[in-house]
Amino acid sequence: MTRDDLKRFRALDINFDSIGLLQAGADDFAYFCTPVDAEFVGRIGCDGVHFILLPGDERVFCVDPSMGERGTYVLPVASDFREFLSFVLCCQDANPLSQIYWMDRKQYQELAAEDAAARENEYQAKYFEEKDRALAAIVKEFGLTPVDPFKKVKAMQKKFDPAVLNFSEEYYDAVGYERPAETDTIHVATAAVSFEKEEPMLPQDPNILLSVVNTKLRDEYGSLDALCGGLDADQAELTEKLGALGYAYDAQTNQFKPV
Repeated sequence: MTRDDLKRFRALDINFDSIGLLQAGADDFAYFCTPVDAEFVGRIGCDGVHFILLPGDERVFCVDPSMGERGTYVLPVASDFREFLSFVLCCQDANPLSQIYWMDRKQYQELAAEDAAARENEYQAKYFEEKDRALAAIVKEFGLTPVDPFKKVKAMQKKFDPAVLNFSEEYYDAVGYERPAETDTIHVATAAVSFEKEEPMLPQDPNILLSVVNTKLRDEYGSLDALCGGLDADQAELTEKLGALGYAYDAQTNQFKPV
């Protein structure tokens, strides 16, 4: 059913960009953390975030190579494609579905309010007209109604066991781990995923380094000084490497941001 619905969706005459589900790039969408044999659903158009299906699975997954970390690079966001579309109808875009895993209810509501306020910008009127036409076409084709995804997605992700994911050797080389079947035991008791293996050093790949550092700053360390001290990292080397990528540390947000 999910695959048939995906085909029907792709056949719609809409601006897929307007709802955060770009179809361009379907032949070259895979990142280091995209599971093996993944099937492309759509991409939001920034940070490499894309949605996929997995073999023998009706669920829709979000892959986030920019802000993910082990256990959260790939997470389910809907039990099937129709539910996924009902969530998109509610959010009026697929982008919020990629962010629910790190949001609390207040942050989720603030994002929705920001999106609603953006409609008042006269310079974006055409964009929202195309968005509304796309959403209306989905309703007409599938007979769906909007469904708030927050509670359902949170519950789904809390129960999700990432051990079912099949990654390439590139993934394990990039993050510096061996395959879980060989060394690790995965415990899924809460939304967080813990691993018995000792935490590795910071990755060398600049793009992965950016993802890991921003996640740790968000979740574990209150400043760049604290992170470098806690991980025994050279702060000058770290900032230089991410600076070459076009990112600089912003103390106010405690994140590396584009410059």
